[in-house]
Amino acid sequence: GAMAFLIALVFAELGALVSSSGALAQIPLLTHGRTAGFIGGWAAWLGYVALPAIEVLATVQYLGSSLPWLTRDGGAGLGLSPWGIGLASLLLLFFGWINLAGVAALARWIDGLTVWKLLVPLGVSLVLILGSAHWGNLKVGGYQDRGILDALSTGGILFSLLGFRTAMDLAGEARRPQRDVPLAMGIGLAISLLIYLMLQLAFLLAVPPPLLAQGWGRLQLTAHGGPLVAVALGLGLSGLATLLITDAVVSPSATAMAYMGTAARVNWMLARCRLLPAPFAHINRAGVPSVALAATVLIGLVLLQGGPSWAKAVGFVTAALVISLAMGPISLEALRRQAPTVPRPYRLPAANWLCPLAFVLATWAIFWCGWGSLQLAVPLILLPSLGYLLVCGGGGVEFRAGAWWFLYLGGITFASFLFGPGRPYELDQGSQLFLLSVFALLVFPLAVNSHLPQLSPHALVELGDQQP
Repeated sequence: GAMAFLIALVFAELGALVSSSGALAQIPLLTHGRTAGFIGGWAAWLGYVALPAIEVLATVQYLGSSLPWLTRDGGAGLGLSPWGIGLASLLLLFFGWINLAGVAALARWIDGLTVWKLLVPLGVSLVLILGSAHWGNLKVGGYQDRGILDALSTGGILFSLLGFRTAMDLAGEARRPQRDVPLAMGIGLAISLLIYLMLQLAFLLAVPPPLLAQGWGRLQLTAHGGPLVAVALGLGLSGLATLLITDAVVSPSATAMAYMGTAARVNWMLARCRLLPAPFAHINRAGVPSVALAATVLIGLVLLQGGPSWAKAVGFVTAALVISLAMGPISLEALRRQAPTVPRPYRLPAANWLCPLAFVLATWAIFWCGWGSLQLAVPLILLPSLGYLLVCGGGGVEFRAGAWWFLYLGGITFASFLFGPGRPYELDQGSQLFLLSVFALLVFPLAVNSHLPQLSPHALVELGDQQP
């Protein structure tokens, strides 16, 4: 939560300055030119475009607890059956249709689902805490440090807490983005963190103490709906278990709808800035980037055919999204130098200290995604970037201002290959984090100092304006 809040504070200042749709595609372009803009924007889009398919996959997998014919075990984990893939595809098309109506229609659907997403977890937490408060569980040891780091990355904790950035990418359709974007980011993250902490506390207190005789590391819980469902069933709360499974089916729908719109707007902004083909910049009468939205839905449909499990996909998406967010502290420092007199509705205090710290934390988060995720995510980011340089090479892509990206991502990927359990050098966690911190603090000033002398005109935004 502290990591996510610090990164969010950085983007609160940036979001108030760059109040346009698809802002994550604008910020690196604005400060460091077209090479950095393509890499940062492509990483953001790559993470976003997979999210609707992942959330729909989760929805149908949880629904499979009541309708077993929607899922099947292919030997490498639970996946979707042909019927499940068909239902997931229909859901993606339905969410695309809602997005086509514009952000106002999208907000009406999400508002109703959000009330559900808030009340159900809070209610479940209170029932478990009041019904079985085994406070002695908090004194039980036997947990594993590696398990905690896996939970942060591939387990979905960072994946869940990084949703604040959606407010930036829909900012161009807000009435008062300079005020509303920082508020939405801060309040949204605070509410999410509160709910997750309460759910975590409820789980810790609700586990029957006999199951912890050998410590948390040996805890075994099996249920189709996850550990909370297993605990509820073990306590005889079948109604609560049913509610949890229903929530697991309903809640991802709002996330899928929101990120489908976000992915389309990042794609649209990349096209407007001439980083992607021009047809993706087309918008319909409702102001929705319809071609970019259609591409997002189509890619989601293709991803569903591959049938990856939700857990495996989360590591890749988290890596891509944190990579795109790593640009934030660098661009904030650069903007302080490039546009020092522009009024800032929110100004990050002690930015000289907090920006490098945020960059170090983002570096840790990328590394924690592990070799398995990074060996897929980094090539999918850098290889298209090399293709972009080959097609659009020359002085117009400001390669020198974005070359640090290749050093940075190559260094983290190399470290993930070398260090960790089962890798050539099994350093302890402290040594790994120290080496990564030194690497990040060496890259940070290099990246900041490589900013353009003036803001890039290709970004199509005036700082502090409310234009999309």
